[in-house]
Formats: sequence, C-alpha cells, structure tokens
Amino acid sequence: MKGQNADPVTRLGLRTRDVLDGARAMTIFTGSFLLAAGAGVRRPRRLRLKEILAQVQRAGADAMVLLACLSLLMGFVLGIQAMVTMALFGAEARIAQVVTIVTMQEIGPLLTAILLAGRSGIAFVTTIATMKSRGEIDALQARGRNPVDDLVLPRVLALMLAGPLLAMITTAASILGGMVVTLWIPQLSLFGYLHGAMDAMSTGFLLFGLAKMVIFSGLVGLIGCFQGLRMGGPDAVEKGATSSFVIALLLIILVDALFNFLYHLY
Repeated sequence: MKGQNADPVTRLGLRTRDVLDGARAMTIFTGSFLLAAGAGVRRPRRLRLKEILAQVQRAGADAMVLLACLSLLMGFVLGIQAMVTMALFGAEARIAQVVTIVTMQEIGPLLTAILLAGRSGIAFVTTIATMKSRGEIDALQARGRNPVDDLVLPRVLALMLAGPLLAMITTAASILGGMVVTLWIPQLSLFGYLHGAMDAMSTGFLLFGLAKMVIFSGLVGLIGCFQGLRMGGPDAVEKGATSSFVIALLLIILVDALFNFLYHLY
C-alpha cells in the first residue's frame, strides 16, 4: 500500500530502491553459495551426493523427452529459414553448416536454459517457499543446519551438471530436425547434410556453448532458490515463481550477449 498514492517520481524511486535491495540481497546470497561450494570442494563428504543425483534426475532425465521434441521442431524451423535464405545465393549445400553452428552456439544453450528456468527454477521456488511457510527452514536453522548447504547447494550443482548434458541433447535433436529440409532440396542428400554437419562441428563451438550452459544453469538455480527463501508465505509463491522466471530470462539474455561480445571480439 505504501507509495501507491505517491507521485510517479516517488513511485519510481521506491521501485528503484526495491530493485537495488534485491540485487544486494542476491549478491550476499551468491556469496553464501560460493562459500558453501568452496567448503564442499575442500570436504567432499559435506556434499549431499544422493540429493544432487536426485535433483539431476528431476531436472535432467525427466526433461529430456520434452526438450528433444522442442529441439526437433526448432531445428526444423531453422532448416526451413536457412533453406529460404541460402536459396537466394545458390548455397543450399551450406544449410547443414548454418543449422549446426547456430544450434551449437546459440539455440542449444538458450532453449535449454529457458526450459530449465520455466521448469526447474519455478519448481525450486515453490518447493523452498512451501518448506519455509511450513516452518521447515526454521527447524533446519534451529538444529544448526545451514539452508544453503542443505537446500541450495545440491539444487544448483545438479542444474550445473544437468544443463550441459541437456544442451548436447538439444543440439543433436535440432541438427536432426534441420535434416528434414533435405526432402525439398534435390541437390542436398541426407548423407550430404550429415557430412556438412560433421564438418561444421568444432571443439571450440562445443566448449563455447557448454560454458554458457554452465553459467545459465547456475543462474537459474541460484535465482530460483533465492526467490524461494525470500517468500514470506504461501500467497507469495506465485509472485516469487513469476519473478524467478522473468529475472532468470533477463540475466540469461544479458550473459549470452556478454559471452558473444567477448568471444567474437577476441
């Protein structure tokens, strides 16, 4: 209610203050995660391997079928667009290279990250916020346990493991989806498409896409857990889930732009 009847400048100032407070809290939260991750590296027994594997199952294996179907369709769309564009220059034989490079560098990581943000990120918010509303977070702290160690670290690490694996599935499925265009191009055979895709693949492109995917996955996990811990009650879960997806999507695009700028600049 506060500030609703204020003038536009005041409302803008209040909104800016809220954003800055949230950014400050997120920075502190990220620092806590990094400290917990560092402690886990020094003492691997502190890492809850069983919980990490369970989260990998939920975030990775359970999403493979949906992601593969979406990737096939996206690859088909890419192939059609590449066919239309390359036909203007008589370079239909290069369609496989275009689809492969674009998928490895951009479509694979971005599509996977968006799916994780809409699926796993929101799931983290709802799970942790529900635990908080039931008093389970307070019970953990009362027993001297750190919620970051028990709840945040396994989820974020699981996403950082599952994300690159899902991105490779996305890349493979998209390349196969683009292969459908060979039905309409007499001068490009199925074998020729696969040969062109193999020629376009390189270790540099693959590592570039996987490096982005690790960062994207970490951002999705951190934002989802952060929003879940911030929620004060069950009524705020929906708001936290929406905020988690929007913030994650914004940061993913910003980080992707930064990656591409640095990669192509140097």
